[in-house]
Amino acid sequence: MRITNSLLFNTSIRNYRNATERMYSVNQQIDTKLKIQNSYENTSVYIDAMRLNNEIETLQQSSDSSSKAKTFADNTDTALTSFSEKLDQFKSKLIQASTSSNSPTSLQALANDMQGIRDDLVNLANTSINGQFLFSGSALSQKPVNSDGTYNGNAESLTAMVGSGVELPYNISGQSLFLGKDTDYNRIVSTNVTMYNQSKLNPSIMTADQNATSSKVFLKDTDTIRDLVGDKNNVSTDDPKAVFYLSGKKSDGKTFSTTIEMDTSSKVSDLLQSIGNAYGNTATNKLVDVSMNARGQIEVKDLKSGNQLLEMNIFGAVDRSALPGTTGNAKQIMNVDNLLTKPNIDIIAFNKSNYETTASNSDLTMRSVGLSSGTFAIDFPLQNVSNSNMTSTTLLSGIFPSDVDHLDFGATSFSIAGKTVQDLMTAIETEYGLGAGNVTLSGGRMYVNDPTNTFSASLQPKNVNNAIAHGEALPDAMNYSRRGFEKDGNTLTGNVSQVVKSTSDFATASTKLVDVAGVDSLNGKQMVLNYTDKNGIKRTGTLNLDTTNTTFSIDLDGDGNTTDPNETFSIYNGSGDPLNLNTTADNMTYQQLNDLISMATSGTLPKQGVSTTAQTAINNAIAFGVAGNAANLATQTALAKTGVSTETASYIQKAIDAGIIRDNPASSAAQVAQATLDYNNAIGNANLAEYNYAVSTAKNSVEVNLDYQGKMTIKDKTASESKIDFTMYDASATNFTGVGSTALTFMANNSVTISNPSIDMFKQLDEMIAAVRSGNFRMDSTSDDPRNIGMQNAITQLDHIADHVTKAQTKIGALTNALSDANIRSEMLSVNVKTVQNSVIGVDTAEAYLELQSLQTSYQAMLSTMASINKMSLLDYM
Repeated sequence: MRITNSLLFNTSIRNYRNATERMYSVNQQIDTKLKIQNSYENTSVYIDAMRLNNEIETLQQSSDSSSKAKTFADNTDTALTSFSEKLDQFKSKLIQASTSSNSPTSLQALANDMQGIRDDLVNLANTSINGQFLFSGSALSQKPVNSDGTYNGNAESLTAMVGSGVELPYNISGQSLFLGKDTDYNRIVSTNVTMYNQSKLNPSIMTADQNATSSKVFLKDTDTIRDLVGDKNNVSTDDPKAVFYLSGKKSDGKTFSTTIEMDTSSKVSDLLQSIGNAYGNTATNKLVDVSMNARGQIEVKDLKSGNQLLEMNIFGAVDRSALPGTTGNAKQIMNVDNLLTKPNIDIIAFNKSNYETTASNSDLTMRSVGLSSGTFAIDFPLQNVSNSNMTSTTLLSGIFPSDVDHLDFGATSFSIAGKTVQDLMTAIETEYGLGAGNVTLSGGRMYVNDPTNTFSASLQPKNVNNAIAHGEALPDAMNYSRRGFEKDGNTLTGNVSQVVKSTSDFATASTKLVDVAGVDSLNGKQMVLNYTDKNGIKRTGTLNLDTTNTTFSIDLDGDGNTTDPNETFSIYNGSGDPLNLNTTADNMTYQQLNDLISMATSGTLPKQGVSTTAQTAINNAIAFGVAGNAANLATQTALAKTGVSTETASYIQKAIDAGIIRDNPASSAAQVAQATLDYNNAIGNANLAEYNYAVSTAKNSVEVNLDYQGKMTIKDKTASESKIDFTMYDASATNFTGVGSTALTFMANNSVTISNPSIDMFKQLDEMIAAVRSGNFRMDSTSDDPRNIGMQNAITQLDHIADHVTKAQTKIGALTNALSDANIRSEMLSVNVKTVQNSVIGVDTAEAYLELQSLQTSYQAMLSTMASINKMSLLDYM
């Protein structure tokens, strides 16, 4: 083979280039410590390297994220530690206050100290690090707690990425910390009236020993029903039966109303067992525990922990004139208000509140009742409209309903106009010859001193026509759910939480009423709304829950019916379907109820979008349009749009346009069908638009919501001191037949909650401070705040709050550990992945140096060879 100069040259150049490139590559590897510099050099290595690099970056992000989250969690843990310490200080002050040796001055000083600790807790709740609040949920820039204890944050969790697709929470939201629920706690409710053994309280009446000393001894479950309800004499064998009216909500959320008849010889423990049976207790399955505490108050404990549905109201009635062993007139199951129309009925109160109560429509004659020898009371306790105990200077016109003109007793017809309670007491003294000062007032009740022991009186309220009038407000003990919302300035609030039966969670605006109601279906139920709107106008309306069309009826013109235009309107469902606007009973939500109350209390009730007059005008307009009579078409169209909103008017126009096409003989069948659908849609939308217009207008002045505990609130935006008064109750509230019990309750004289799975930290602390200020050692119905739980129960509630905080601290501690472990794991994995990455793309420097030296040696040899070859010529072979 002939080797040419050209071949030698090209071969030399190629070898030179390859050697140079290879040395350059090895030099680059030594310099960068990487096997390849570009993806095209080795695709497989490049792909593996990029994947591993991504893993390293992810692990680094995870490490950074978990590190920052751990710092946040550590700060939260520190704040919770301070929380626990402050709660311990608060408890120490509370225990100190609960001892009977404290003077009023000492109690005020302790209350001030507790207030200071409470304020410190608010400051801790608002702890922020680097501008981020620890307890505001995901709203990190929102200050979580106001000075009044209101929570402003949310319930969202903050999460940190600790791996690919793996996140860990690292905060405790204020919603769970301050308003959370502990499923290992039980709900306990208690009556607040302290019951005394009447035999020992009134021994001169109830025992044969006329000289026995009266003593206050708390009622026990071993005492008899006679010891509970009292007696008019010392003969125990001639007593009538006592009837106890029990209503409330069972553990499963079902409401009930029933009566319990008891012989006076029975034990109080028998009554407690009967109450338990009414709540569903059986010989083999106990749902609630019913007991009498050391203060003679009945406590009911839901044995299902985490459940917070239980409610109770109870009062007793005894017909003192009934035959032995019979109930007489004390059993009025069709309408409990009828008890007030019967003579000689004594009401036994177990619950007392300071809530506004409604007036009864019954004949409420006031009668005298013998208490002890020479001492009588005139029942029922007179109470003014705010249910607070009156004074001797209270005007009678502020006590009785507006139709009461005078009171008839004995030969006296006593006009109440401009008269006070003292005037009435003086008139009674005069009529019955008692002498000045023998009729007194105490605790809202008139007492009569008659040494002759013959006093007997009946005060009957009459109207201007001398007919029996409505009488005084319902006695507090008898009125369970017909209560006015509590008012504070421009805000009214119900006291009953709306709780979902299936979950025991608080209801929200989207919750259906039936999911809370104590019945399986609301079909046929009626809710009565007695209210004064923001303009001071008194109204009564009825929400009629129906299986096809739920409506609201109200007599606007006072003619005694609701058949006039705009006096009954449907509650629309908000589905947006103009052909399916009506709301069925079991699909109505709290948002729809809130909207209704907003419209009612603002005085902005919806007009009928297409009234009878408007419908006639629409029909006429269509007829004129078909006939081509433009002038009359315009006139009737304008008439149809009169008095409605702009949006409603636009739908009326669409209805007329569609109607003209529908009724035009020249229209095809397809056109008629489409026009008919368009017409129906337009009419439906016109009605819906007017309804929505009323809702939006009403909300501008009165806003109705459910708060964080499912309690209804009404806020009057137009006044700082609202004129609005509001009561809403089931029309079956007076029925104790066992059929048609109260389904929904929003404001009630229910038993006081002394333990609940859910907490409301700052509100509860405020109540504890109030108990110390007022000196309420225990729950006391005779105090200014009869529903305050008292210091003894407060200690138990505080223990629950402290335990709740401890659980939160345990949780954040576990999260901190998890974040720390995640951080360590990320760093360790990062090292491992870097090692793997180095093995994939990294260069062994020593090996590279050896290779470089080898390449350099080969390169020098190549150059030397090429030089030698290039020097050769033909002369060398000659």
